Amino acid sequence: MSNTHDYDIGNAVGATFRADLNTCLGDIQSLNSGSSAPSTTVAYKIWADTANNLLKIRNSANNGWLTLGDLTDASNLGLATKASPTFSGTVTSGGDIVMSGTGSLQIPTGTTAQRPTGATGDIRFNTTTTAFEGYNGGSWGELANGVPVGSVFNLATTTVPTGFLECNGAAVSRSTYATLFATISTTWGAGDGSSTFNLPDLRGQFVRGWDNSAGVDSGRSFASSQSDQNKSHNHTASVTDSGHFHHSFRSGNAGQLQHASNLTSSNFPASGTGAGNLNEAYNITKKDDEPDVGRTSTDTTGISVSNANDGGTEVRVKNYALMYVIKF
Repeated sequence: MSNTHDYDIGNAVGATFRADLNTCLGDIQSLNSGSSAPSTTVAYKIWADTANNLLKIRNSANNGWLTLGDLTDASNLGLATKASPTFSGTVTSGGDIVMSGTGSLQIPTGTTAQRPTGATGDIRFNTTTTAFEGYNGGSWGELANGVPVGSVFNLATTTVPTGFLECNGAAVSRSTYATLFATISTTWGAGDGSSTFNLPDLRGQFVRGWDNSAGVDSGRSFASSQSDQNKSHNHTASVTDSGHFHHSFRSGNAGQLQHASNLTSSNFPASGTGAGNLNEAYNITKKDDEPDVGRTSTDTTGISVSNANDGGTEVRVKNYALMYVIKF
C-alpha cells in the first residue's frame, strides 16, 4: 500500500516484475489509502484519506477531490439511506425540498430559553408558548396563524385555551411571554418593574373603542379606565287634584267680627252638635292684636311631590358574562 503507483506495469522480469505488480495490486486493494493524496491521479480515482478518515473520489476534471463518505461511520459511510435517513448537524440544499405522501415534517422544538442564534427564515416550535415561531432577521415571533399577539377575545367558556391568558390583571413573566411583552409592554402595568408586566384586567368591564381623535370620547388616553356616569337630563312631575273647597266668612254678632261657615253633607259634614245636612256655624273672633286670624292666604295645601330613587349601584345595559382572553 504505497499510495504512489501509477498503475503502469513496465517491462520487467522475475522478482522485479512481481514486486511492481504487487505494489499496484496493493494500492488497488486498499483504495490508494494513505495520509496524503496519491502522487499519480486520474479522473474518478478512489482515495481513502486516512488522515481525515474520508473516502474520496477524483473529480471529472482531475483537478480536485470529492468526499464520498466518512470511513468511521459504519452506517452507509455517513450517507443518508434511501429509507428513513437520520441527519445531524446542518443540512444545506441549493434547491427545493419536495416531499410527497401523507406523512409530516418534524421540525426542531425547544423552550424560549433554548432558542438558537437565529438566521433569517429559521422555523421552530416553541414549547414554552406552544406555538410555531420564525426568525425575521431581528427577532423571533409566532408564525402567522390569523391571531396577532395582543389580540383580545370573548370566550363562551371558563377554560383558557392554549396560547392565551385570561385578562385578569395578573403580573406575568417578561421572558416567558416575551412576544406579548414586546407587543403591549407596560401599558397595563409594569408588574414588579423588572421581570414581570401586567395583563389587562377586563373582569366585570365593558370595553369601549379608543377615541383616537374621533371627538366622540375626547380626552381619553389609550388603555385608560372610565367610571360610570349618566348623561345630564331632567325629570318632570305632575299633580292631579281630586278637588277641594274654599269657604267664605261673613260678619256676625254686633261688637265682634264673627265669621260663619256653612257646611253640608254634600261638602264636609261637621261633627259635634247640630242636625245633619243643616248649616253649622263656626265663629272666629277677630282680635286687634291678632289681625290675621281667619285668613287662609298663607296656608299650605298638604300636597307634596317627590321623585323616588330607582335602580342599582351602577349604570349598565342588558348583558351576558363572558371571559376576556389575550393572545400571547
